[in-house]
Amino acid sequence: MSNSPLVSVYITTKNRCVLLQRAIDSVIAQTWTNIEILICDDGSDDDTDELVNRYIEQYNNIAYLKNDYSRGACFSRNRAIEKAKGLYITGLDDDDYFLPQRIEKLMAAFNPDYAFVCSTYIRKTNNGAKHVKDGVGKLTLSDLLHYNRVGNQVLSLTERFKQVGGFDESLPAFQDYDMWVRMLKQFGCGVKILEPLYVFDISHANERISASPRVQEGYKLFLAKHRVLMNKKHLDSMELLSTNINKNNLSVYDAVRLCNSGNYKSVLNSLLKRS
Repeated sequence: MSNSPLVSVYITTKNRCVLLQRAIDSVIAQTWTNIEILICDDGSDDDTDELVNRYIEQYNNIAYLKNDYSRGACFSRNRAIEKAKGLYITGLDDDDYFLPQRIEKLMAAFNPDYAFVCSTYIRKTNNGAKHVKDGVGKLTLSDLLHYNRVGNQVLSLTERFKQVGGFDESLPAFQDYDMWVRMLKQFGCGVKILEPLYVFDISHANERISASPRVQEGYKLFLAKHRVLMNKKHLDSMELLSTNINKNNLSVYDAVRLCNSGNYKSVLNSLLKRS
């Protein structure tokens, strides 16, 4: 793949050097070899500097950016995106990792007619691992306005990330979801392939934003920002999402009231949790 286009991979991190090492190794192990790795450190005070500098001594395709103080994941992502040299770009959270053929398979699936490509993923918890297959195939803006069928990472042209203005640094949560909505709105449909190529790891003790109270505020801001795009069914799906965020049991009455063709899988999952 010596003549293959350069793919940039951004990794944002803060005080998780043990997990970061696994993430970096998973990018280095990719079957797609023309890669640059941009690590943006959001003000770590652990051994992250030492770890990354060891990699830089060994590999010539790693760039290290460090914020003077914590500026948040979106600022860090945007900083890395601005520095990216690749024609294509994708991201990785420091507590997750790529499976070896992720970039190769996403590049094979990408078409300039798509806003982006993404894949299903393995959800790893203390109870084991599960292949999450939701949303496979073509993803329209209408599909995505029911709930985030994408996940937290995509691959696309670097310029497209920049054209939509990068990640919204004003959002305390829902930043990924917001970004994918804006990309579909501007560039058309995305596509999600069936093969799991990413491991979403919530088995460790470190906090993820998905478990944080900030998600409630992020939801409110996301809804206010994109409400104009939504019809009645989308708003029903947003109400369902709010119920899940607030960890309220979904009543059978509300399940029937809110269920539609865009969210029925979420409704069933909510009812299963309730039982």
